[in-house]
Amino acid sequence: MAPVIIYLTGFRQHAGKTFMSLGIISMLRKVMDPALIGYIKPVGQELVSLPDGAKIDKDAYLIQAFSRIPGIDLEAISPVRLGSGFTQNYLSSNDQLEETRRLEDKIRNSVKELEKKKVIIAEGSGHPGVGGIVGLSNADVGNIIDADIIFLSGGGIGKALDMLEVDLSYFLYKKSRVRGIIFNKLFPKKIKTVSQFITEDLINKKYGAFGGPLRILGFMPQVDFLSKPSMLTLQDKLIDSEALNDITNKSWKIPCGSIRVISVPYNSLKLDSYLKPRDLVILGASSKRKIRKIVEYSRENLYTKRIGGIILTCGRTDVLDQDLRNLIASSGIPALYIQQDTATAEETVLKIFENTKIQVFDSIKVKEIERLFEEYFDFDKFLDTFKLKS
Repeated sequence: MAPVIIYLTGFRQHAGKTFMSLGIISMLRKVMDPALIGYIKPVGQELVSLPDGAKIDKDAYLIQAFSRIPGIDLEAISPVRLGSGFTQNYLSSNDQLEETRRLEDKIRNSVKELEKKKVIIAEGSGHPGVGGIVGLSNADVGNIIDADIIFLSGGGIGKALDMLEVDLSYFLYKKSRVRGIIFNKLFPKKIKTVSQFITEDLINKKYGAFGGPLRILGFMPQVDFLSKPSMLTLQDKLIDSEALNDITNKSWKIPCGSIRVISVPYNSLKLDSYLKPRDLVILGASSKRKIRKIVEYSRENLYTKRIGGIILTCGRTDVLDQDLRNLIASSGIPALYIQQDTATAEETVLKIFENTKIQVFDSIKVKEIERLFEEYFDFDKFLDTFKLKS
């Protein structure tokens, strides 16, 4: 019997598609041998290098790390990789149609290698139209691999319905088979209200042309720390950063809280009212007294208001003296020393916060994802929708 292929796509980049892949796979492991579960990232955009130099999609790498699916062949499950310059090369091609067919064949061949699986989870890229210029939009790919689709929507009521109006209309136009919807990143206190107004009756009245009922498979809450980077992530993203203590310590892997830029004078620095647990503190490396005060404050509040990390800026002009280095190293507080000035560092860090993805060392986040799917994902309805009940 051919495997059931479920294609996961969403309303935008960083909507939570990898979150959805990990969560659904974790639930499937409860009812079947992990060896019967397949995964594929048909079209990848964010690439990482393997030890042999090959480039594969980052999400495929994460699934290998956390899914517990045995025998994953990273190159096979990441068949099309749209790296830098790909679109320009495609548009310059003398035969664009032939190039699209070549890419389609690569995707089909990768799916064929998983033909002995019972179910294949295929993860999309970006918003519904991403890849459309080369004939590989999310709707196109879903059709190429003959998949049923789960669409990941944003939160709210009016906002979510407005997004569905555009996005589901696109899938209808492409004659794709959307079967399920998950609403993600809802304020926990509003889940009950949203579920009362956004019902299966409502969405099927509006979008009843998919050839089968649309099922709502979950209303997932927003969990702030899932979208926040750890200091280890920041260390990886900040160019020329110097770690001031042991990055193998587990505190480096815990997501940070809010960004706090320290610019007030020392005598006006009231940390008890300004800092919250896990906050990321940014200040100049020359602010010796303030650095000492922050480190001592975090030590004194180890179990209540311990900060998430410190980024010391202005490395091009400010030398961090050895006494402060020793103090920070002994404190256990994750800390980075960077070349950028404070204003530039804040801007850079903010962009990292806004585009945080799960990393291969984020086991804490993966455990939370699995817990959320156990509580908020309608797994029985999922199994029924895709005919996976034994």
